[in-house]
Amino acid sequence: MGGALVIGALHRAYASFRGFDTAGTAVPAMDGPLTPNTQLDQAPILGRFPRLDNLLTTPDGLIGSQGSEIVSLAAGDLGWTSRIIRTCPKPVSFLAVGPSGVLAVGQDGEGVLLVGGRHDGRMLIEVEGERLNCPTAGAFLGADTLILANGSAMLPAAEWKRDLMTKGASGKLWRIPLTDGGKPIALASGLCFPSGVVLGADSAVFVSEAWRHRVVMLQAARATPIVTALGKLPAYPGRILAAQGGGFWLAMFAPRNQLVEFVLKETAYRDRMIDTIDTDLWIAPALFSGVTFLEPIQGGARKKLNTLKPWSPSWSYGLVVRCDERMRPIASYHSRADGRVHGVTSLAEHGDTLMVGAQGSGVLVGLPRDPLLSGYPA
Repeated sequence: MGGALVIGALHRAYASFRGFDTAGTAVPAMDGPLTPNTQLDQAPILGRFPRLDNLLTTPDGLIGSQGSEIVSLAAGDLGWTSRIIRTCPKPVSFLAVGPSGVLAVGQDGEGVLLVGGRHDGRMLIEVEGERLNCPTAGAFLGADTLILANGSAMLPAAEWKRDLMTKGASGKLWRIPLTDGGKPIALASGLCFPSGVVLGADSAVFVSEAWRHRVVMLQAARATPIVTALGKLPAYPGRILAAQGGGFWLAMFAPRNQLVEFVLKETAYRDRMIDTIDTDLWIAPALFSGVTFLEPIQGGARKKLNTLKPWSPSWSYGLVVRCDERMRPIASYHSRADGRVHGVTSLAEHGDTLMVGAQGSGVLVGLPRDPLLSGYPA
């Protein structure tokens, strides 16, 4: 017993001397392909759309969502404008289009509504007795099968911050047949807020697991062991888009923060914060920040001479990552602490432009796709 105490004391002393992260609160640095830059801030703002989310390219053009409204986005003489094409009973949590034109519309807290095609009007409320109360992402596998991520069994998608701070791990990935007689398959369970789904080669499915800061790979046909395709990320991964010409685009909706990692380990403090403080003022990641003096402030984030340094610790950030076919990052596009394109939640390729929807800042940004694919400096 005494020997173990001595060894433990020596280990802590050595770790303190060498600067080891014994508390497990370190956040990976943004370097290599993720080296910070200002590419998102330098891109033109095409329009300002509050709560813009779920960008999607369909045969009829570019669409997205604003709250419970599905909107069509188009360029006009005075810039990009939105037009309401459908109003849903619940906030739209994701959009996915199938090969026959059918549209899957996530209804936060309710389920998934199918619009168009031969499944028009069908509502998926539960699967195998489990409610789809948090549909966060989906992808069609053919015209009659939907791969669906349910982010949490307890909370709706709008309460993602509470799911993180309560260490939620009840997410599931489903393979749901849309024809009669098919049996749903749970491809993975116990996921920490799956927030993005995309199909890969050879029946692979890539899934963003936000609270574990990674993108995992599994098979679409049956439940298989989860393989980490991209891990130890410095931000929380969200929607994934298959890129024309191969590879993927990955939206990272908020940065990781060493203070948040510390709070996640302090159960009593975290529980009291959740019970007594407004959600927007928690020590937690956010889609936008700097709008009220009541926000918690970290020392490095204080302005000096009325200037916020771009490398300041921030609750919000803008980040888009270009990945290859194996989900390895090869380039990234940033809006730093002092930027104007924070909280990137959705992406869509539209012609020669990568459309970036920053829900946090409420802006639609266009990045030229061809220069990016040909090695545009990150």
